[in-house]
Amino acid sequence: MASGSCACNYISYTASTSPTSLVNCHCTTCRKQAGAPYQSWAFFATEDIRWHVNPTERRVTNGATRTFCPQCGSTLGMLQHGDPKGIAIAAGTLDEGKTLIPLPSHHIFLSEKASWFELPEGDGAKRWDKWGDYNKV
Repeated sequence: MASGSCACNYISYTASTSPTSLVNCHCTTCRKQAGAPYQSWAFFATEDIRWHVNPTERRVTNGATRTFCPQCGSTLGMLQHGDPKGIAIAAGTLDEGKTLIPLPSHHIFLSEKASWFELPEGDGAKRWDKWGDYNKV
């Protein structure tokens, strides 16, 4: 079981499973929405997530819709239009201690990585320059 919420706790969720993987995305959209050098996404099956209050949705690209809290603005999730069975939950919203969170398996969109951020060596995570490379795995 996993659980989490936005910063103000207006929106919370539970999951019937732990995340299947954790990916650090370095794309410009994720960086700007996270206000950080990357956004960490925890992946779940869509059917495993139960929102106690539904987050607000915003289509950000032709391929994805992001969800967020309308009160505090916290990024909560991302739905890839090509994968309706999966959902990415912003890993920072997960309740630590209550959720088994895996180590990052991939760094993606490194072609858009912030020039001032250096990736850690030896973290064991695979590296991909763009989505097309990662999506083929």
